[in-house]
Amino acid sequence: MSESQTETKSTTESATKSKPGQLPVDDVRSLIDACWKAKTITELIPALPKGMKPCYVHVIDAVWHISEPNGQDTGTARVGDVSAFLGVTTPSITKLVGEMADLGLVVKHADVTDRRAVTLTLAERGLDIRHIYVEEYHAHLSQLLGG
Repeated sequence: MSESQTETKSTTESATKSKPGQLPVDDVRSLIDACWKAKTITELIPALPKGMKPCYVHVIDAVWHISEPNGQDTGTARVGDVSAFLGVTTPSITKLVGEMADLGLVVKHADVTDRRAVTLTLAERGLDIRHIYVEEYHAHLSQLLGG
Protein backbone atom coordinates (compact mmCIF):
# COMPACT_ATOMS: atom_id res chain seq x y z
CA MET A 1 0.00 0.00 0.00
CA SER A 2 1.40 3.40 -0.93
CA GLU A 3 1.98 6.13 1.63
CA SER A 4 -0.92 8.25 0.28
CA GLN A 5 -3.29 5.27 0.42
CA THR A 6 -2.24 4.57 4.01
CA GLU A 7 -2.76 8.25 4.88
CA THR A 8 -6.24 8.26 3.26
CA LYS A 9 -7.20 5.04 5.06
CA SER A 10 -5.98 6.47 8.37
CA THR A 11 -7.96 9.69 7.84
CA THR A 12 -11.11 7.72 6.92
CA GLU A 13 -10.78 5.44 9.94
CA SER A 14 -10.31 8.38 12.31
CA ALA A 15 -13.36 10.10 10.81
CA THR A 16 -15.60 7.10 11.47
CA LYS A 17 -14.24 6.16 14.89
CA SER A 18 -15.16 8.05 18.00
CA LYS A 19 -13.98 8.29 21.54
CA PRO A 20 -16.19 6.97 24.34
CA GLY A 21 -18.98 9.44 25.04
CA GLN A 22 -18.75 11.01 21.58
CA LEU A 23 -21.04 10.55 18.62
CA PRO A 24 -19.25 8.95 15.64
CA VAL A 25 -18.54 11.42 12.84
CA ASP A 26 -20.60 9.39 10.37
CA ASP A 27 -23.57 9.64 12.75
CA VAL A 28 -23.06 13.40 12.97
CA ARG A 29 -23.06 13.55 9.17
CA SER A 30 -26.31 11.52 9.06
CA LEU A 31 -27.85 13.79 11.69
CA ILE A 32 -26.94 16.91 9.70
CA ASP A 33 -28.40 15.33 6.54
CA ALA A 34 -31.62 14.51 8.42
CA CYS A 35 -31.84 18.08 9.73
CA TRP A 36 -31.36 19.45 6.22
CA LYS A 37 -34.14 17.19 4.92
CA ALA A 38 -36.38 18.20 7.82
CA LYS A 39 -35.79 21.87 7.01
CA THR A 40 -36.74 21.21 3.40
CA ILE A 41 -39.89 19.37 4.49
CA THR A 42 -40.98 22.17 6.83
CA GLU A 43 -40.54 24.65 3.98
CA LEU A 44 -43.26 22.72 2.10
CA ILE A 45 -45.94 23.52 4.69
CA PRO A 46 -48.65 25.76 3.25
CA ALA A 47 -48.68 29.38 4.38
CA LEU A 48 -50.45 29.83 7.69
CA PRO A 49 -53.40 32.21 8.05
CA LYS A 50 -52.62 35.71 9.32
CA GLY A 51 -51.99 35.71 13.06
CA MET A 52 -51.21 31.99 13.19
CA LYS A 53 -47.91 30.80 14.59
CA PRO A 54 -46.44 27.41 13.62
CA CYS A 55 -46.34 26.45 17.30
CA TYR A 56 -50.16 26.74 17.41
CA VAL A 57 -50.35 23.85 14.93
CA HIS A 58 -48.16 21.74 17.23
CA VAL A 59 -50.37 22.51 20.23
CA ILE A 60 -53.52 21.78 18.22
CA ASP A 61 -52.10 18.43 17.15
CA ALA A 62 -51.06 17.61 20.73
CA VAL A 63 -54.54 18.41 22.06
CA TRP A 64 -56.06 16.27 19.32
CA HIS A 65 -53.82 13.28 20.10
CA ILE A 66 -54.33 13.54 23.85
CA SER A 67 -58.10 13.79 23.40
CA GLU A 68 -58.38 11.08 20.75
CA PRO A 69 -59.00 8.10 23.10
CA ASN A 70 -62.02 9.87 24.68
CA GLY A 71 -63.22 11.76 21.62
CA GLN A 72 -62.68 15.34 20.58
CA ASP A 73 -65.76 16.64 22.42
CA THR A 74 -64.49 15.59 25.85
CA GLY A 75 -61.97 17.91 27.48
CA THR A 76 -59.34 15.45 28.62
CA ALA A 77 -56.23 17.34 27.50
CA ARG A 78 -54.74 19.40 30.32
CA VAL A 79 -52.14 22.09 29.79
CA GLY A 80 -49.58 19.93 31.61
CA ASP A 81 -50.37 17.01 29.31
CA VAL A 82 -49.79 19.20 26.26
CA SER A 83 -46.48 20.49 27.62
CA ALA A 84 -45.33 16.93 28.37
CA PHE A 85 -46.46 15.72 24.93
CA LEU A 86 -44.46 18.48 23.23
CA GLY A 87 -41.54 18.43 25.64
CA VAL A 88 -41.78 22.12 26.56
CA THR A 89 -42.46 23.99 29.78
CA THR A 90 -45.98 24.33 31.14
CA PRO A 91 -45.81 28.16 31.44
CA SER A 92 -45.01 28.47 27.73
CA ILE A 93 -47.99 26.26 26.82
CA THR A 94 -50.23 28.20 29.23
CA LYS A 95 -49.34 31.41 27.37
CA LEU A 96 -49.92 29.83 23.96
CA VAL A 97 -53.24 28.32 25.02
CA GLY A 98 -54.43 31.77 26.14
CA GLU A 99 -53.50 33.23 22.75
CA MET A 100 -55.13 30.31 20.96
CA ALA A 101 -58.34 30.61 22.95
CA ASP A 102 -58.50 34.30 21.98
CA LEU A 103 -58.16 33.26 18.32
CA GLY A 104 -60.93 30.66 18.61
CA LEU A 105 -58.62 27.67 18.10
CA VAL A 106 -59.13 25.95 21.46
CA VAL A 107 -61.77 26.06 24.16
CA LYS A 108 -60.67 26.11 27.80
CA HIS A 109 -62.84 24.31 30.34
CA ALA A 110 -62.62 24.52 34.12
CA ASP A 111 -62.02 21.04 35.52
CA VAL A 112 -64.90 20.06 37.81
CA THR A 113 -62.65 18.02 40.09
CA ASP A 114 -59.81 20.55 40.34
CA ARG A 115 -60.77 24.21 39.98
CA ARG A 116 -57.14 25.16 39.28
CA ALA A 117 -56.89 22.78 36.33
CA VAL A 118 -57.99 23.60 32.82
CA THR A 119 -58.88 21.06 30.18
CA LEU A 120 -58.86 21.82 26.47
CA THR A 121 -60.88 20.89 23.45
CA LEU A 122 -60.36 22.02 19.89
CA ALA A 123 -62.77 24.62 18.56
CA GLU A 124 -64.14 24.09 15.05
CA ARG A 125 -61.45 26.42 13.69
CA GLY A 126 -58.76 24.38 15.50
CA LEU A 127 -60.08 21.18 13.96
CA ASP A 128 -60.04 22.84 10.52
CA ILE A 129 -56.45 24.02 11.03
CA ARG A 130 -55.41 20.50 12.06
CA HIS A 131 -57.11 19.01 9.00
CA ILE A 132 -55.27 21.34 6.62
CA TYR A 133 -51.88 21.70 8.29
CA VAL A 134 -51.47 18.21 9.73
CA GLU A 135 -53.65 15.65 7.93
CA GLU A 136 -53.51 17.08 4.40
CA TYR A 137 -49.89 18.21 4.79
CA HIS A 138 -48.79 14.77 6.01
CA ALA A 139 -50.71 13.08 3.19
CA HIS A 140 -48.98 15.38 0.70
CA LEU A 141 -45.56 14.58 2.21
CA SER A 142 -46.38 10.90 2.12
CA GLN A 143 -46.89 11.13 -1.64
CA LEU A 144 -43.73 13.20 -2.16
CA LEU A 145 -41.55 10.98 -0.02
CA GLY A 146 -43.11 7.69 -1.07
CA GLY A 147 -40.71 7.18 -3.96
